[in-house]
Amino acid sequence: MKPIVEMLSPLAAAEPVVCEIVRGHDFGCVWHYHPDCEITLVLKGGTERLVGNNISPLTPGDLVFLGSNVPHDYRNHTAPGEPHTDVEAIVVQFMPQLPGHEDWMQRSTMKPIRRLFQRADQGLEVTGITRLTATRIVQEMLHVHGMQRVILLLQLLDLLSNSEELQEISSPVLPQPRPGASDRISMACEYIGSHLPEPIYVADLAAIVGLGKSAFSRLFKKSTGRTVPQYVNELRIACACLLLSETDLTVSQIAMDCGFVSPAHFQRQFREHQHCVPLAYRSRVAQPS
Repeated sequence: MKPIVEMLSPLAAAEPVVCEIVRGHDFGCVWHYHPDCEITLVLKGGTERLVGNNISPLTPGDLVFLGSNVPHDYRNHTAPGEPHTDVEAIVVQFMPQLPGHEDWMQRSTMKPIRRLFQRADQGLEVTGITRLTATRIVQEMLHVHGMQRVILLLQLLDLLSNSEELQEISSPVLPQPRPGASDRISMACEYIGSHLPEPIYVADLAAIVGLGKSAFSRLFKKSTGRTVPQYVNELRIACACLLLSETDLTVSQIAMDCGFVSPAHFQRQFREHQHCVPLAYRSRVAQPS
């Protein structure tokens, strides 16, 4: 099931930062994406959230920051015979470029904020003490408007950009080297992305970028935070999730298209990363909210 494009809230015409409280039987959304960034604080209820290729259970206090055009859904499913709990959440939406200040993110002092928005393309779960402070700011946003709300948003972004208590939720469809990585590693990553269905060997990558195998492996791990096999496997799983959610291809065809050596190997790797089998993942994504 492909995510649908959601239009901007009508409130966005009047408010540069939209802040609304959601109450009811469910969150009122479907598997979707939109150009504005979103911060969602779950106060009560909810059973699971879908962000990119990740499906996780929801608990009260869950706080997530999503970048532009990240597919997501919040759900409140109740099994037959179980009591139903209504949901309550605060949703903040805003464009990354504030009106009249489209170039603000390019200033040198905004580097931590730029990095925050880059990471938010995978969805960020806010944890620890940072979550407590961020929760207070989000709750304050409900009671102010206009520039006062913009000021609170900037305080929140500054808090998040300097925190070590944010965790990426989804695997990127094409993982990127860390900022400052060498051109050689960027070249290797581009090669991996364009040759994913084929066997990929460390020795071949090292030869392509003109390094010895050991030197290349060390540099790749330093630049990406992963070994080559980890990086390739993560990318293949991410691409498989995309094909499972947006196409009707069989599991065997997806395994072949993503470069797994066999359907059985694909099943094992997928279960290890997503904690369910591929068809179960497809079914969960396709469930109505």
